[in-house]
Amino acid sequence: MYIVAVLAAIIASISPFWGLIFIISFCGKYLNKRNLLLLIFACAAVILFAVKSIDITKFADVIFGVGLAAFLYFLIFTKTLNYLYSILAAYVINLIYAVIRHFLLGNILKANIAHLMEIYKQFISSSMQDKPENLQMALALINSTEEIFAKFYIGIWIVSMTFAVYFGTMLLSRKTMIKWQHRKIGMPFFFIYLLIIALVLFLLPNMKTTGINALAILAPIFLIQGISILDFYWGDFFKRSRFLLFLLIISMVFNYFILILVALIGLLDIWFDFRKIRTMEEIHENHSN
Repeated sequence: MYIVAVLAAIIASISPFWGLIFIISFCGKYLNKRNLLLLIFACAAVILFAVKSIDITKFADVIFGVGLAAFLYFLIFTKTLNYLYSILAAYVINLIYAVIRHFLLGNILKANIAHLMEIYKQFISSSMQDKPENLQMALALINSTEEIFAKFYIGIWIVSMTFAVYFGTMLLSRKTMIKWQHRKIGMPFFFIYLLIIALVLFLLPNMKTTGINALAILAPIFLIQGISILDFYWGDFFKRSRFLLFLLIISMVFNYFILILVALIGLLDIWFDFRKIRTMEEIHENHSN
């Protein structure tokens, strides 16, 4: 357990995305010792920061974005045995952290992004000196990438960490006695109201960047719901044809139109409840009372 906790901290210091996947999927079997495991995880992160292996932004990402998110994930899961509630708990804490991170560490993050892109520019310039046209295109692409990351790092953070929790949950479900009814995911309806607010912000001239960040924050929720719809109606078919499942995954990764279509399906399902999941839950709650 100690080695797993330290390894999780090291992975998280390199990539919070892979660190969160690792800690959820591999540390789930230590649920009865989660507090000790996460304490060791935090101590390892402090040591990495103390020896200057990571800076203050990475340290905060490891402690709050990964460690605290994993703690709340496991806390909610042990209380409810509900994977969706656990995902939403990690989603909310990372959303709160992303906003605080923006106000407290935003300038450092932008400086780090600019420094990283400058390294890329130097490398590209040295390797494409004899190809000026390709060099200009590559530098323009790097400049565009830098602008995107500098403006939308809040949304990018939420998208990556939400999917990290999602993928980690799928791996955890395979290892525990409690199986995840993935095809019956039902996100709360209030996400529709949040979408309306995000769209209003996007349409306001002075709030367009905030609106795009807000839309990016909501996008993984709708996409996860859309994937659940695919699993509900065609999951058995794809289980019989691994090749077609592989093609579907590849097409979703490399074709943004398909991603948007799946997210739109998820949005419509939250709105109209095609599978009548909320209706069934309300009936179950009424009978329980």
